[in-house]
Amino acid sequence: MGQYSTPQETVTYMTKNLLKYLPSDVQESQILDPCTGDGIFIKSLLQSGVSADHLFAFDIDPLTPPPDEKIQFINTDFLKESNTEKFDAIIGNPPYKSKRQSSYLLENKKYLSEEFQEVGIHNLYTLFIYKGIQKLKDGGILTMIVQDSFLSNVYYKNFRKYVLDHTEIKEIILAPRRLFHKGKADVRTCILTLKKRPSLLIDRKHTHTMRLIDRLADQEYTNPPDESVQYLNQSHFENNPNYNYSINVPIEILSLFHTPYVPLGDVVKIVTGISTGNDKYFLREQSEVINYEDWLPFYKNGGSKDAWYYEPKYYIHKNWPQYKNVHSNFMVRNPSYYYKEGITCSSMGVEFSAAYLPPGSLFGVNANLFPKNQEDLFYFLGLLNSLLVKYMLRKFLNRTNMITAGYLKKLPYVEPSESLKEVVVESTISLIEGKKKDPSFNTQKLQRKVDQAIFESYGIPEATQSHVKRFCKDLLENI
Repeated sequence: MGQYSTPQETVTYMTKNLLKYLPSDVQESQILDPCTGDGIFIKSLLQSGVSADHLFAFDIDPLTPPPDEKIQFINTDFLKESNTEKFDAIIGNPPYKSKRQSSYLLENKKYLSEEFQEVGIHNLYTLFIYKGIQKLKDGGILTMIVQDSFLSNVYYKNFRKYVLDHTEIKEIILAPRRLFHKGKADVRTCILTLKKRPSLLIDRKHTHTMRLIDRLADQEYTNPPDESVQYLNQSHFENNPNYNYSINVPIEILSLFHTPYVPLGDVVKIVTGISTGNDKYFLREQSEVINYEDWLPFYKNGGSKDAWYYEPKYYIHKNWPQYKNVHSNFMVRNPSYYYKEGITCSSMGVEFSAAYLPPGSLFGVNANLFPKNQEDLFYFLGLLNSLLVKYMLRKFLNRTNMITAGYLKKLPYVEPSESLKEVVVESTISLIEGKKKDPSFNTQKLQRKVDQAIFESYGIPEATQSHVKRFCKDLLENI
């Protein structure tokens, strides 16, 4: 059922934070935990002095016992709860399960599709937040610890818009990365605290300030490092592409995404290619190829060490055009770009990298760029491998481990001066040649030249450059 016990320190902070936003007569407030599980939130509220008479707990599991005999406890499915009663506050840790993982979502698809069509059915936790907002009184508070995939993933665009329209975001804290490791759940989470807006205010612009706290190393919620805290007007989220929720992204970088801005997809063609439907059947690793005359290089997803240039790892038979007529899952996209010189990008993994795509090659469903001339090709390759672009992709555009062509298209493009462009182009050519001769070629010196030129082209001040470098130094921990 996606049940994981929330650590006590996190529960204590969430409880205190919730009560802080409630009126002074908190004893009269009705508070609900809609998925109570082990009852840790209810117990924490009781310990904080909240009367049991004003505490409510729901759980779908018929084996779940009441957290306390004095509270009002019901075995029920919160997502199907039709009672019109509303609450002053809602707190909890809802289940995190996507459509691929949840039999509940599959079994209740018809009902959920109708009830949650406004935000889409992508994960159980977003449904709990959506339903929770509906079950709040005007001015009510919701605080939940949830998976943080909703912050940027394109599938949650409508959900983000709904939250922006119907609530004031009080606080978002990126919880410690290993918070649920004891429960054997490797999942990145955040604590989201919202205040429901009265219906009369839904169409008005936001004027209040959110408190945003970057990824914490420990459960230091009450005293986070100063450099991890940002105060930002909620209107910034409304202006972000896809209504992305940016956490501790400097204003200088945020402003690059706000209109008017030129998306990278408007200045260079970014496409995907062949989806074989069965790579193990159609592709061969380099060591398996005997007669290279019959096989074509196939680039599908480079790794972090494959930036700038790498020898093809996979090959596809030259008779591949015949496959699409025989195998229904063999999909061909953008064939006019096949065999052309370009740039091929990684798609999966914590790191992002881009590499030179030699002419005569084919490519997969990862993002591939085809500039109009070779000088632009080398500049765009340098740009994509810069720390600034890595930061914008992984910190802002998509915090999950998949970077598709759609995210690359939204990168802001700033036309460089001729001198800065020349620095990037020359450095990129040297990097490609160096990696061709020696895959272990030391790229650090030339990489720094590229990074500095891109920082200057985009007008990034030194303090923000340092912020970007710190984030990129240890992506796995910081993301």
